[in-house]
Order: sequence, then C-alpha cells, then structure tokens
Amino acid sequence: MLGPIFNALTGLKNASQRLQNSANNVANINTPGFKKSDVNSVDIQSGGTRVNDVSKSNTQGGLIPTNNPLDLAISGNGFFQVTNPNGGTSFTRSGSFKQDGAGNIVDASGNALVPAVNIPGNNTGISVDSSGQISTQVDGQPEVAGQIQLANFQNPSGLSAAGGNLLNESAASGAPDVGAPGEGGRGTVLSGFLEGSNVDITEEIVDQIVAKAAFKANINVIKTNDELLGTILDIKS
Repeated sequence: MLGPIFNALTGLKNASQRLQNSANNVANINTPGFKKSDVNSVDIQSGGTRVNDVSKSNTQGGLIPTNNPLDLAISGNGFFQVTNPNGGTSFTRSGSFKQDGAGNIVDASGNALVPAVNIPGNNTGISVDSSGQISTQVDGQPEVAGQIQLANFQNPSGLSAAGGNLLNESAASGAPDVGAPGEGGRGTVLSGFLEGSNVDITEEIVDQIVAKAAFKANINVIKTNDELLGTILDIKS
C-alpha cells in the first residue's frame, strides 16, 4: 500500500529538481558563456524515477558582437583560464575581459587571466588575434603583451560548478590539456565578440510544463493513496 506513495515521493523530488534546474537555466539566458544544465533521470526497479545526474551541455552559444577587443569568444573547444578566490585556477567560456588599475587583464569579477598578462598604461591600442596573441602599441611601437592559452578536457561535462560562471577540474572531467588556441583540438579566439548562453527558452518552457505536470500527477497519487489508506484503517477499526 505504501509503495505507490514512496514512488510518488521519488517522482516529486525528480520533478522539483527539474524545475529548479530549468529556473537556473532561464535566469542565466543572458549570461555570456553560460552552459545550460540537463537533469538526467533513470527508472528505479521498485517503480518511479530518480535523478541520476546533472550534466552540462557544451554546445556552442551564439556570437554577440561588442567591438571591444578584450571581449573574447572561443570558436570551438576549450576554456579560458582565470585565477579563483582560493588562489587556484578555474575555467570559463565567458571572455568578458578588461584591464584593472594595474594594467592586468582580468575577467568581469576581477579574476586574473592565466597566464597573467599586463599591458602598460601608455599603450595606444590592444588587439587579440585568433591564435590568442595579445598585441599593443607602446610609444608608437608594436609590442606582444602576452599569449592566451586555452584548456581542453576529455570530459568537459564533468567540470564542477565553482560559482558565478567559473568551473573547476574534477575527477570526472580529467586534467586540463593546456595550449595555444587553434592547436591540439582547441578552438580559436574571436576578438570583439562574446559567446552567448546556449539556453533555448522554448526547450526550457516545455521542460517546465512537463515537470509541473509530473509534480501535479505525483501529488494526486499521494493524495489518492492517503485517502485509500485512511478508508482501510477506518474499516479495520
């Protein structure tokens, strides 16, 4: 008698997590470089479904032109590397970079680009080519300021969320394979563009409708079985 109730509870948890996940995707639809998450469910032997895992979709987001040379998008595979608040290295597809007060290239949150790049204050222009080379004009003379390196992973979907738009290496992702853009399967860099999120609002609306329907159906199962159980207990008493 309690079996259907337990199965419905599992279904409620599944539907609830799908709704929460979809809400987070929609909230980040305008976040540069954001990769949507997908909730993967499996059937359980006793009946019902449960969440198996939550994975990142690494499909390419659309390109948004900005005309800012330090707005960078990756065309293809790979992640930018930045320092994180713990002193380690995190990874991101969000290439919204700028200079801080000391001339260091940092992301929108102030995390420094890895490897570090410093551009003197007396520069008259910054450019970034497809191979990630950062150049500038200092006192009218061209100068190479630094080189962007991208990190590839055997399983990028296994990267763990680190807050904001940062990701961390995990056992599931494997170790980073770091090198120049355009080499070793890494994508190229596009200056003056940002990669948009890969969230499809239509898919999210459909997913929310399905999850809400499942939530309601499981509530009804619990309610019906609770009433039936109450009737049986009343008869026995």
